[in-house]
Amino acid sequence: MSRRVTSDGTGTLQIHFAFDRRLVEVVKSLPSRRWNPEQKTWRVPETHVVAVVEVLHAEGFGFCEVTQRLYRERGGALALDEGGVTPIPSVEPARADEPRNGDARPRPAVAASDFTVSKLNGQVRAALEAAFPASIWLVGEVCGYNRAAHKSIVGFELVERDAHGKEIAQVKATLFESARAEIERRLAAAGNPFQIEDEIQIRVRGRVELYVPWGSYRFLIEDLDVGYTLGEAARRREEICRRLAEEGLLDRNRSLPFPALPLRVGLVTSLGSDAYNDVLGTFRESGFAFRVVAHGVRVQGRQTEPSVLNALDYFRARAAELDVLLICRGGGSRTDLAWFDSEPIARAVATFPLPVIVGIGHERDISALDFVGFREKTPTAAAAMLVKRVSDARDEVESSLLSILDQGRRVLQSASSDLTRRAARVPRSASLLIARRAGQLQEAVRQLRQGARRDLDAASHRVDEMASLLGPRSSRRLALESERLESRERRLRLLDPRRVVERGYAILRTTEGAVLTDAARAPQGTTLIAELKRGVLRLRSDGSEET
Repeated sequence: MSRRVTSDGTGTLQIHFAFDRRLVEVVKSLPSRRWNPEQKTWRVPETHVVAVVEVLHAEGFGFCEVTQRLYRERGGALALDEGGVTPIPSVEPARADEPRNGDARPRPAVAASDFTVSKLNGQVRAALEAAFPASIWLVGEVCGYNRAAHKSIVGFELVERDAHGKEIAQVKATLFESARAEIERRLAAAGNPFQIEDEIQIRVRGRVELYVPWGSYRFLIEDLDVGYTLGEAARRREEICRRLAEEGLLDRNRSLPFPALPLRVGLVTSLGSDAYNDVLGTFRESGFAFRVVAHGVRVQGRQTEPSVLNALDYFRARAAELDVLLICRGGGSRTDLAWFDSEPIARAVATFPLPVIVGIGHERDISALDFVGFREKTPTAAAAMLVKRVSDARDEVESSLLSILDQGRRVLQSASSDLTRRAARVPRSASLLIARRAGQLQEAVRQLRQGARRDLDAASHRVDEMASLLGPRSSRRLALESERLESRERRLRLLDPRRVVERGYAILRTTEGAVLTDAARAPQGTTLIAELKRGVLRLRSDGSEET
């Protein structure tokens, strides 16, 4: 089937060609195109004849006379015939008084050296085709795909960023329906490791072209390198782990002692997400008194890194109030999870002061955090691990208590048996002891009697001896002491003051009865008492005189 465009006389252009996947994508770029399955032709309204001719002329299409006439009437700048298309250097000017297609304004003349817009775009397109005659591979970050993903032809940008994430260049890209279907089929065959979406890095093969009607330079995507996106994520993850290992940080968090009762949990995840609900549901079903403090974060896109770092800083400042930290995200494509392959996040987890449990994605998914934290398969598995830790601790305590009770029971049983045996021996032992003590007591009584008798006889003999000696000795002693007493009595009589008074002297005393020996102690007016041989005088002192 030859490639040609014809008018059906009803205001519609019909496009005929043998099936060619690439050519189908080209036709799909035309405005208002429709596929007629009965006639197996593409149909485009005649109002878009300029776009139809200028897009399809380079593909070797021929145009019927009606199409050529319509093209010229609408200002087309190419010379057309039934057999092909030949560019012309100039356009014959129309008469000023000849209206075209209802346009009352006359068309100005075009100089032979002047370019029309379509001519300029056509030559630029030819230059691009000459510079890029074949498909090329292009690497870039997808931007704007999500907002156009519902369309059959998806237009978006491929962006290049510097090391700091700043955009430095972009190019418009177009993904036609057939190429998209083929790429999605290949992704499905690979297990859907990721989907084309914003902010992922891809490597695509395609053609560089300029769409003449719009003067738009774009990249037409034909194929996708599935392995590149996955390999780039793996390479970045391995590089992160290598650097952390060189600094001795890779096993730092996992070497922390794990608490026996991790009931105080810090949770880093997207609030309200499936992961969030799975974790809390697992804790509630356990029946244990978990205390969870959740900090919401972004788990996909460029805001993942700053939001997760902010959450880690929040919990780092409150580490004394927690036992463990849980970082969770539900399942997704590998590129979705690749946002956790961040060196700053991995470094923050490696140096976190508490054990960090990582439950990101599914069992087959791996992120850089799995190498620095305590990895679990899923968010639910991460929560279940903590529940098991608490359950094991409870079982260990209960087992210890049962062991203590059992040991105590055995000790009591042994003590009871021993006590019973001892109690059974008590009567016989007591009888033997009493009998032995009675014999000892009787022997002691016998010995006491014999000893007392000997002692009494010896004491009686000593008393008799002392009595025989006491009489003469006591008589001599009494006589001697009697003489001494009489001698002392005589001396006392001689020293008695009354003997002096009897000779005419008197004893002066104060009213208190003290003997007065010093006149100074009886100043004028002092009452004195004078004891005489017979009677007592009361005197009053006139004072002392010097002698």
